[in-house]
Amino acid sequence: AFRRLEAQGLAIGEPRRGVRVASFDLGEVKEVAEMRAALEVLALRHAAPHLTSAILDLAEEATKAGDKSRDVRSWEEANRAFHRLILAPCGMPRLLATIDDLHAASARFLFAAWRSEWETRTDQDHRAILAALRQGNTESAAVTLGRHVQWIGRKPVRTASGTTREAFAIVG
Repeated sequence: AFRRLEAQGLAIGEPRRGVRVASFDLGEVKEVAEMRAALEVLALRHAAPHLTSAILDLAEEATKAGDKSRDVRSWEEANRAFHRLILAPCGMPRLLATIDDLHAASARFLFAAWRSEWETRTDQDHRAILAALRQGNTESAAVTLGRHVQWIGRKPVRTASGTTREAFAIVG
């Protein structure tokens, strides 16, 4: 388990000291986002011909579940389900395993960055991706997905002491 965490960049093994949680910086967050964008777009292009209305309906339900989430963990779970549903039909298990590893890293960044009260959100990108896929417009869905996964921004976060600090935010 520790070796897998190390391979994912989530842990660092130190000789005669054990394993510790890996730290990260904004550069690593951007790297993971760019890798996810490239690989998820690749998977979507291969999955699109195999997507059924039933799969797209399940992805829409995952988006609705994310919209109704009361906390960051349930939102992340719904978000991951959406992405997995639209990508799984690509039939490329190694690609999907790599994307899953990158999602785990993204989730780690998200959980580490999240410090304030949860804000309910509506995911317009997911809806735009679904609309494009339902219309058979794979290119539009791929462009939207690539942009969506790479969005990393800054937002003000209120600390427990009442001060405000800048933190990075991840959406996709």
